[in-house]
Amino acid sequence: MDNRMENSKMDVFNFNATAYPTSRCGQDDSRVRVVLPLIGKAGRVLDVGCLDGTIGELFLHMGNDVYGIDASQPAVAKALERGIKARLGNVEKTFPFDSESFDAVFAGEIIEHVFDVDAMLSEIGRVLKPDGVFVVTTPNLATLGRRLLLLINRNPNIEISFTGSAAGHIRYFIRSTLFELLETHGFRGADLLSDVVNFNASGSLHSYNLAKLFPTFGKSLIVRAYKTKSERRDVGEKTK
Repeated sequence: MDNRMENSKMDVFNFNATAYPTSRCGQDDSRVRVVLPLIGKAGRVLDVGCLDGTIGELFLHMGNDVYGIDASQPAVAKALERGIKARLGNVEKTFPFDSESFDAVFAGEIIEHVFDVDAMLSEIGRVLKPDGVFVVTTPNLATLGRRLLLLINRNPNIEISFTGSAAGHIRYFIRSTLFELLETHGFRGADLLSDVVNFNASGSLHSYNLAKLFPTFGKSLIVRAYKTKSERRDVGEKTK
């Protein structure tokens, strides 16, 4: 890797570490409303990219023991104040948690911000218990609006630099690419949901019901999957 690529990688990490000291969503957020029942009362939950603990606190109120990891020191401090057992860390490196120590892992709006998604998903698989639930959310590249914008040769609201109002997105997903990535990393039973289908840029015209019927048109890809059991357990079950 040359110096330009290494510097670019560090710039992205630093950008995301400083750009999000405070969460932009809460319990009334349409995406969060879909996520909460997917996690439920799982037990020991890890929030990857926990920010200030806004969503983690909701998991906490559901009766979970909630941990977090985030690149932003100010965000981690706020998460700790909310009762989240948060730690400072780079999600592209080894997580500071024991293997198979979590019943559920949540990665909300983080996968689109990291270069090494394979490293992050490998770590999520490592810390998740066998048959543990993994919930991941990310913006949908193939929303209804983005499809229409492409038809008229317009930018489908994807970022091309870190200037202006950029959120730091460096990769984009559709259902098939996200499912393929999860399967590669040993997650099975992937189930797709979405939050809302927007009919205009501001989202003032929208439909929640359409998102339930056609989640591939929705604003967010919300996926629940499960960690594949170890090969030894699978073989044992087949011989019963």
